Amino acid sequence: MSKVQLSMPVAFLIENLRTSGEQKDVIIECIKKQDFSPLLGKVKEKTMDFKERCQTAEDMGDEWEEAIHSGYEFKFLHINGLKRLLHFRFNRIIDRDYEQDGITLKGLYLDPIEMDTLQGLIGRQWQVIEEDNGKVGSVQRIVSIKLLYRNDDSF
Repeated sequence: MSKVQLSMPVAFLIENLRTSGEQKDVIIECIKKQDFSPLLGKVKEKTMDFKERCQTAEDMGDEWEEAIHSGYEFKFLHINGLKRLLHFRFNRIIDRDYEQDGITLKGLYLDPIEMDTLQGLIGRQWQVIEEDNGKVGSVQRIVSIKLLYRNDDSF
């Protein structure tokens, strides 16, 4: 069975709501009722228009509930969306935790589970590449994230 594919607005709705630390069922109930008051004080981006994103999910036919239960991947994800995902899901921020070199992100420390999770979310367009770690047995790995396909003639 293939993963649910979500648009960026809907995926970031879910990622932001996940930052509340609440269980999946609580998040699903808040979305269904479109009452986000139990989560507002706990999410990273409090100014997000949650109801508008719920409407986007409905308009686009995104299967958000299945995505919360079983996981998902992005339909499309640009570089700024990737940086936003790193902030929401992994609490990693550019210039503090990694650097950007054109359309590549470098010097990001992730553990193997985080690497697998990230690759599962972004694998349609991006590749998480483990760099030469140099530390045998270290849990954290240095990775870069590169666009899967790039037409060099267009740059």
